[in-house]
Amino acid sequence: MSHSDNSFDCPECREIERIGRAMTRRTALKGAAALAAGAAVAGSVAGAGAQGTPEASPAGPQVDPTKDQPQQTFPLASEKKTLRVMIPSSPNVQDFTSNEFTAWLEERTNVHIEWEVLPLDPDGTANTALNVRLASGDYSEVLLNFSPTPSVLQLYGEQGVFKPLNDYIDNLAVYSKAAFEQYPLAMRASTATDGNIYSLPQINDCFHCSMAQKLWINQQWLDTLGVEAPTTTDQFAEVLRAFKNNDPNGNGNADELPLTGSTLLWHGRPEEYFANAFLYHPGVELRLTVVDGKVTPIYTQDGWRETIKFLAGLFAEGLIDTEIFTRDRDQARAVGDGNGGPDMIAGAVAAGWWGEFTTYTSGAEGPWQQYTALAPLEGPGGVRYAGYNPYIAANIGRFIITDKCADPELAFTWADSLMEIEATTRSIHGVMDRDWAWATEGEKGINGEQAIWRSITNIANVPSQNAHWSQAGPSFRSNAYRLGEYVPEEDAPRHVEVILYNQTKDKYEPYKQPDEMTLPPLYFGEEASQFIAELQPTIKAAVDEFLAQCVTGQQDVEQGWEGYLSSLESMGLQQFVAYHQEAFDATSGS
Repeated sequence: MSHSDNSFDCPECREIERIGRAMTRRTALKGAAALAAGAAVAGSVAGAGAQGTPEASPAGPQVDPTKDQPQQTFPLASEKKTLRVMIPSSPNVQDFTSNEFTAWLEERTNVHIEWEVLPLDPDGTANTALNVRLASGDYSEVLLNFSPTPSVLQLYGEQGVFKPLNDYIDNLAVYSKAAFEQYPLAMRASTATDGNIYSLPQINDCFHCSMAQKLWINQQWLDTLGVEAPTTTDQFAEVLRAFKNNDPNGNGNADELPLTGSTLLWHGRPEEYFANAFLYHPGVELRLTVVDGKVTPIYTQDGWRETIKFLAGLFAEGLIDTEIFTRDRDQARAVGDGNGGPDMIAGAVAAGWWGEFTTYTSGAEGPWQQYTALAPLEGPGGVRYAGYNPYIAANIGRFIITDKCADPELAFTWADSLMEIEATTRSIHGVMDRDWAWATEGEKGINGEQAIWRSITNIANVPSQNAHWSQAGPSFRSNAYRLGEYVPEEDAPRHVEVILYNQTKDKYEPYKQPDEMTLPPLYFGEEASQFIAELQPTIKAAVDEFLAQCVTGQQDVEQGWEGYLSSLESMGLQQFVAYHQEAFDATSGS
């Protein structure tokens, strides 16, 4: 069973983390040969390849973030207990049973896990196998890392298959309760319309991902032409004209593409960025917002029509690449790299980060250095938003207790323990003091503040390893934790996470929209869920087609607007919105 997509999943941000951490690891491993005598500390990981030896930590004591957390009492049971846990297969984890984190967790909690691993679908989920098991009644005491949709959580919760966790959170929770207090919207996202919480989430607060509707502009071209970065839509159009007409790459050829890219890039649809100069665009395919408490489709609003008119005007002047709606990701990257030639040809590209449209190698020089993020533009009506998702941190459905569970209190406290900072770090980054360590006082993190932890072996990004769970299950990575990863001072100027943090902090955070404008994850009944699942792709296709046709001049937006709205209504848009409004009202307590 499906539901409409109102979450910002971020597979790309995991790639960004990997690249940034690879740079940090290279610096950490400088002088490793001189420290070979201490290799026993670093160890080796079966199946992971040589990981190297960490640089000696700077003088000074280590930080200990566990001191600032509430403390759970370990072990959780005086005698060894067993939990039967069902989990999707992971291409990054060799064997959950023999996994080093599994062994550490068992020793800590005195809870042995009997694993049942389900096969993956081609899309990387295990939905097919899980649905079969749930329908047949053949499932384990605990479901870990499946992340079913809110509607599935509510459906099986109301049937009694998934147990409500509310009382356990109130009476037993230590780390999850602290996480919910710090991230109340994560609790809201986890709460069904019946008031029950049927799962614990993974909380992973990626700062730059929360404002990923960015536009990257060629700063070198701006400097060459002596042009300031634009702040309004009119100024932006003038800059594109200068890019087209004034030969900013200096090769004497009219080969510049003022605005280019691909709609297949992460946040690569150009209307996402530009719509925020006319109305708030949430940056997801659902394209529903909340206006004065009312669920509102942005694609029926005057601001959407003005967005299309603005883009159509740029296209008519030859300022938008004619292939922007048809180019694939590899082609977009080739354009961003200069199509193999010595001269750059791309002026501006919409994307979550520059690695979507250029070849980026951590720490290396490259075309990516020409680009800088452009702050949100102000439209003619004074609108200027940075698309911001306050629910980005919450990935719901990571831990579920079923009606098969013999000891749900033990199961809950076991899951709660995974949200403690050391357990979280071990579950993602491997063995403490071998694969990672707490930072020392004076070391700086991504945000320039005191670092919390440092990577040693970068095993979090080894494709197949057996040291950790590769982000499976509930865990808690706050904004402070993620930005608290140690970055050597010499790496910072070219460190991808540092650059994205600073660009987002300086240029986008000042313009982020109020939280209440964003539609939270919604829980639907079976009838509504089925209706929405069937209609959502049809609406998306119609909206995308109308926009592309109007921008490229195949249709006039003013002449086609009323017919476009009528076609959406005939599809069932009114009922589509009504179902979302009903679920929103129930979730918000309206």
